[in-house]
Formats: sequence, C-alpha cells, structure tokens
Amino acid sequence: EHRGAIPGIIHGGSGSGASLFVEPMPAVELNNDIVSLQDEERREVVRILGELTSRVGERADELSRAADILGELDAVQAMALAGKDMGATEPIISEEGELETEAARAAGFTSDASAGGSGRARRSAPLLELKDARHPLLIPALSERLGIPRRSSRDPVPVTLRIGGSDSVLVISGPNTGGKTVALKTVGLLSLMAQCGLHVPAATGSRLPVFRKIYADIGDEQSIAADLSTFSAHLASIVEMTRELDRPALVLLDEVGAGTDPTEGGALGVAIVDHFRARGATVMATTHHGLMKAYAQSTPGVACASFGYDPQTYEPTYRLALGIAGRSLALEMAERLGLPAAVVKDARTRLDRKEAQAEALLKKLEEGEEKLRQDSARIDEERRAVDAAREELRATQFETERRKRSELEAFRRELMKRGEEAARRAADAIQKAVQKIETSKRAATTAGTKARTEALADIRAAQTEALSAPELGLAPEPEPAAAALAVGGRARVPNLGVVGEVLSLNGDEVELAVGGKRLRVPRAEMVGVAGPSPSRGAVKISTVAPDRAAGAGSSEVNLVGLTVDEALPRVDKALDEALLADRHEVRVIHGFGEGRLRKAVAGFLEGHPHVAAVRLGAEGRGGVTVVELKE
Repeated sequence: EHRGAIPGIIHGGSGSGASLFVEPMPAVELNNDIVSLQDEERREVVRILGELTSRVGERADELSRAADILGELDAVQAMALAGKDMGATEPIISEEGELETEAARAAGFTSDASAGGSGRARRSAPLLELKDARHPLLIPALSERLGIPRRSSRDPVPVTLRIGGSDSVLVISGPNTGGKTVALKTVGLLSLMAQCGLHVPAATGSRLPVFRKIYADIGDEQSIAADLSTFSAHLASIVEMTRELDRPALVLLDEVGAGTDPTEGGALGVAIVDHFRARGATVMATTHHGLMKAYAQSTPGVACASFGYDPQTYEPTYRLALGIAGRSLALEMAERLGLPAAVVKDARTRLDRKEAQAEALLKKLEEGEEKLRQDSARIDEERRAVDAAREELRATQFETERRKRSELEAFRRELMKRGEEAARRAADAIQKAVQKIETSKRAATTAGTKARTEALADIRAAQTEALSAPELGLAPEPEPAAAALAVGGRARVPNLGVVGEVLSLNGDEVELAVGGKRLRVPRAEMVGVAGPSPSRGAVKISTVAPDRAAGAGSSEVNLVGLTVDEALPRVDKALDEALLADRHEVRVIHGFGEGRLRKAVAGFLEGHPHVAAVRLGAEGRGGVTVVELKE
C-alpha cells in the first residue's frame, strides 16, 4: 500500500508480496554512472591487452626461444638438485656395443644375431658395471623431497654388479624379499637416467652403455578383464619383446618361468634367456628355479649371483655376491614368518632326495662364501691399517729428514756467519797493523821500528785467531806428518802457516795451490805433508788481505826494465811482505845497465829501519842486491 511512497524503480519483491525491492531515483543516476565507468574500464583493458599482444607478437620468435631456454635451464637445475639429493656421480658411458647406424642397416648388417648370412653384425656385449648403486626411491633425501613415506629406517644397502664383455647374461637367485627385484629395477632405472643425461646414485667409476631399447618384465600383470593369469601375463610380455628386440638392448626378466609347473617353468626360463643371449641382448634375470641356477653356473657367457642372508636368523642382508647361486629359503622363510613348525617339518620330509642334497650343497657353498667374505673384509681392514701405518711412517721420516736438513742448514749459516766475523776481525787487525808499519816507516826511528815489530806481532795474532776460529767450535788441526815433495801431494809452508797442493816442481821452486791461488815458493822453505790431497771443492776462509796473499811466498823482487820511480815502491812492498812472512832476507834483482837503479836501491835501503845489512849477491855478480832484515 506504500509502494508509491518512494519514487524509483521496483526490481522485485518477496515471496509473500509484502516486501518490494526499490531502487530510488537518485541512486539510478549514480548506478548509471558506475555502469558507464565499468564499460570504459573494460574498453581500456581490452585496448591495453591488445597493445601488449601486438608487442609480444612482434617478438614471438625471440620469446619462444627464451621460453625453450628457460625450460632447458629449469630441467638442468632439476637434474642437478636431484643429483645432489641422491649423492649421484657422473657415470662413464661405455664405448662397447655402440648403436648401429641406419647406413649399416641399409648395407645389410642386422642387429638380430640369430639372422643367417655372413653380413651379420657382431660385437662384444656392452659393458654395464655398477658400483655401490642405490635405487633412487630408497634414498632418504629424495624420498622426503617427493613425499614418499619410508617403510624402513635403515639406509639402503648398495648393490655392485657387472654384466657385459664375455658375460652378457646375469642370473640372480636368493631368498624371497632379498632384493632381487629391486636390483632389476635399479639397473633399468639407472640405465635410463644415464641416457637422459642424469647423474646416477652410484660410486665413481660406474659404467653404463647406451641401449637402443630397454625391455622389462617385472611384477604381476595378471588381469581378470583381459583373461590373463600370472604366467600368461609374463609370457605375453616376453613374446612382445622377442618380436621387437632391437640391439643393443637390455632385457630385464623377473621370476622368468614362474607361475606354472616348476620343471616346465625352469626349462622355459632357460630357453627364453638363452634366446635373448643368442640374439645379442644384455640380459638380467631373477629366478628360484634350480634348472636356471644350473644353467647359469655351467654355460659360458652366463654369470650367476645371489643375495645373501643371515645364517642364524635367515633375514636377508641385501648384499649381492657374484659368482655363486643362492638358495630360495622357502621353508626357512615360512618358518620365520610364523608357519606352524609341524607343517615346515612335513614339507622337509617331502623334499626330493636329490633336491635336498642340492639344497644342502648350496647351503654349504653359501656358508663358505660368507666366511670368505668375512676373511676378505678382515684382510682389507688389516691392509688399510698397514697402509695407514706405512703412510704415517713415511710422513715421520720425511719430517725427520726435513728437520735434519733445516738444522744442518741453520748450523751451516751460523758457521759461515761466525767464520766471516772472525775473518773480518782478522782483516781489520791486519789493516791496522799495516797502517802502523806505514807510519813507522815514515818515522824511521827506533820507536817506529818498535811499532812495526808490534804490528807484525798483531798480524800473526790475527792470523792465528782467524785460522783457529775458536768461536766456531773447531779444534786446531794437528801438525801434519812430513813426507817427500811430489806433484799432486801436499806441502806446508811453515813461514806462512798454510798447506796446499803441489802443482809442479821447477828446480829450486815449487808451484803450490792454496785457497784457489797459485804460489811459487822456494823448495827450501817448505816441507812435504803425508796424506791425501785437499779437496778442490773445499771452502777455505782467507784471513790475509788479498793484495798481500799473492806475494806472501816471494823472497825476491825483480826490478829489471823499471824506472827508479816504479822500482822503489816495489822494493818497499817486498820488504813489508818479508816482514809479514817473518823472513830474514830479500833478493833485489836490478841488473847492470848504467848503475842508476842499483844506486837508487842502495840509497833507499841505507838507513831503512828494518834493514840490518846490504850486500851484492855473488850469484848475480853485481846485478843482485841481497837485503838482510833485522830480527
């Protein structure tokens, strides 16, 4: 009744008709504005999207390539993260059994090894070798990332196996739930991972070939809808493999020949495996059939292996032992899982006698294999301990030798340092003594003579100090025994206090090598020394100034051909050297000529503080002046 009280548009009413929904007229204008703005917004969005689409369309090829690259990078990152979670390594891709080319096929070569004709392609089986391999889904880190619940808290036991080369077939036996099927799946999955460029969860050095096809018959494919039993389902899968086999191929067969009569199933399993082997496939099969085990142990090119168990509890160890067939442990497993003991005992009595003997023999072999494994593990541990001890001993010896060399080098450096210090002190003392002599010569007095005598005493003391070198910890050498002079022998010059090697004997003169220098010394002034010649490489510390060492062995001075100004300094030097060598006589050879040189020498020697007497030498008949020095 109040519908006209509010002017506006009626949009509806309630179910009873007592209420109406009215849009007041002032709101109509506002709603119209809102609708208009929404239309404008939609048109602007369409415009912007159209413009962006146009821009993207212009760069469609580049964006497509970028998307492909991002996809590849994402895949590589996923592969890397998966490898990290698995602790995976890069496998070695085997070069054996490489893929056949289409050209080889066209030329008449076939990958079917059962085909006749001489054009058949023949190759050794590709090498597949896994070391400490693990199934990816059993690795804790990866299963947690994928959200797969773990059935056991134990870490997976890695498997090590080898197929290929001379043995293209591996038959694995052992107890139920022992790890046979997991081993098959591990080999197949890791082969596919390697061919997809993934790292595999196995130890370094694992080797995987490139297969053209990988075939697997694993698990129970029985189907009521398809009217397939366990046996027929397995057989249908194997029939399809025989039709499609393309080498190089990997064939994985789980419980081959199972699901039917054991005798016929065993024979059929052997025939199937041998068929694939003859056609050049790499085959890995698991079995419980005794006939299959015997086939694996007696056929060239077929290897056998088995999963072990604890002989006390019959629990599986999941360790694969190569080269030996294993027991299925059906009765032991039944007993362990709780089957009544009477039933198990009755089953034992019903075993065929030959089968029982074969089982007993296998048990004995397995026990021997386990003992060998334990012995091998103990030997390996002892070998590692010996290697560690040897390495420790080698390191100790190396450190001892290094420390010894270091100490010897430090001692040598200290010895050289002290020797150099002693030589430097001696050289300083000699230099000071020489300066005293020069000063005393200029003084030409009795006091000067005394000073020169004291200087000579200082020089001899310095020589003694340098040669004995008490601070070096070296004891003075004993006086060597006398011997005849001979070329190559040793000789001692008492006046100089040196020992050298005799180089030559020239009449009254002897050429001597001392400290790497050659001296000519009168034969009368030296004595031979017994013993071997000094080493040419021996290091000697010179304690005499170099400008005086060369003339220390000379007792004469030759002035022939010299002027007076050149001759007198030589005479003065010869007198000083004679004083240093504790000589009492110097021969001055001046020749005859006009007599000016002889007179100049006589005048120089007259009144010299160290000259006791001067006379003409009879051997030179006036061409030689002999100078006698004071004590």
